[in-house]
Amino acid sequence: MKCVCDVIMLTWNQLETTKVCIESYFKNTIVSTRLIVIDNDSDDSTRIYLSSLKDTVNCKVQVIFNKENLGFVRGMNQGIEISDAPYVCLANNDLIFTKGWLKEIIDVFDKYKNLGVLNPNSNNLGDTPRKDISLESFGDKLKEKKQGVFIEMPYCIGFCMVIRKQVIEKIGGLSDEFYPMFFEDTDYSLKANKAGYLIGMAKASYVVHNEHSSTGKIGKKKEEIFCKSKQTFIKKWGKMLRIAWVIKEEQFIGCVLKEAVELARNGNFIWIFVKNLKGKTEEIFSKNNFIEHSGIKFLKYKSILELMWKLLKKKKNYDIIMNSNKRVNNIFAKFGHKTLESLNKEEINKVKMS
Repeated sequence: MKCVCDVIMLTWNQLETTKVCIESYFKNTIVSTRLIVIDNDSDDSTRIYLSSLKDTVNCKVQVIFNKENLGFVRGMNQGIEISDAPYVCLANNDLIFTKGWLKEIIDVFDKYKNLGVLNPNSNNLGDTPRKDISLESFGDKLKEKKQGVFIEMPYCIGFCMVIRKQVIEKIGGLSDEFYPMFFEDTDYSLKANKAGYLIGMAKASYVVHNEHSSTGKIGKKKEEIFCKSKQTFIKKWGKMLRIAWVIKEEQFIGCVLKEAVELARNGNFIWIFVKNLKGKTEEIFSKNNFIEHSGIKFLKYKSILELMWKLLKKKKNYDIIMNSNKRVNNIFAKFGHKTLESLNKEEINKVKMS
């Protein structure tokens, strides 16, 4: 059986969580795969369970037992090094899969040849089923409405990240700069984008992620590790910017959208404020011949006063406000907001278009 994808799953204790995840994987993965389990020195009960795993109709199983906990980055790179399939999936052991999740992702890859890295849709990305709908029904409805649909994102998240093998051959595995974990997925996404690949999400593929069930076991060291990796990331890529872009009329969106997409592809988040906006997000992107990008949001304002209120009262300040009205910019500056005219050289380089 020729495997379409090598799925690399890390385990570190959490026996019951791992069982649920792997059983869900076997049940709902309908393309040929190899499940490569990298065990980071779990206790005996987890090791016994993993040793009992058998090949299924669609899945070969390979288990590697480490004598020490190598962390997320080095554990995943172990699996990446032995992978020989056209696609590689990095998967947490706290996932619940829906039927055909991986087939939908592979189909989207086939549709968009310049795609490099994909997440499935997930509660982790803000899409959660209502309580009165079963997970299976929710997954089926997504396929009916969004089959084959891809949206770009500023970066992918490592909970379940599928990578085209060509990308790995070009930029390698996860960077050891981020050992043992955190920001390695964001770094990889930006590297893939710089190498010329699109990154994002397959809307009709759905996976539930029980967030923090793995990292929660780290305890007090979690915050220390997170801060260290964050500093490494910022030193390498710069701060991810929150950009407000003000436009007077909806007809001018097309004039700035190309620049906004490039900014979003560099890992930034853009809110485009449009006076008397009527169009919906999907329609705006489609009308201007762009794939929808989750890093770009369109917001409506009716007057300058309403605009000022929305911008200045937001809980998280914008790093930059881009607006052609100098009088309004002066008001923003008085409240401590940076405008395009007030940026220093380093900040200007951050928002330069590729």
